[in-house]
Amino acid sequence: MPSYRLHLPIGALRAGSSPADVLEQAALALGSLHAVERKDVEAPLVAGRRVGRVVLRFGVDPSSRAEEDESARRALAAVARHLEETVCEVAPASAVVLSRGAGGRFRPIPPSRPRA
Repeated sequence: MPSYRLHLPIGALRAGSSPADVLEQAALALGSLHAVERKDVEAPLVAGRRVGRVVLRFGVDPSSRAEEDESARRALAAVARHLEETVCEVAPASAVVLSRGAGGRFRPIPPSRPRA
């Protein structure tokens, strides 16, 4: 089963929400689509300041690589949309990362290309 990891930055929280709530809602949204393997909230140092983010690792049913990657992209979009509607902004968009695991390493996958 192909494994993916998504990183979603936590922007402005809605009133009464916490980073733990963001993690719970992200796992809930992703879990409705794929098996969640790991979940965490991190706050890495970026340009001299801490930036909170949700990190979720999940598996996608095997098919072709293109279909697996597209399924992971759709999951990322669904989780981001759910967070925006419930607990926080997902910002900055430039910090959103989706990566695919291979050989013990995760490498970013590009956004989907528009169809001609």
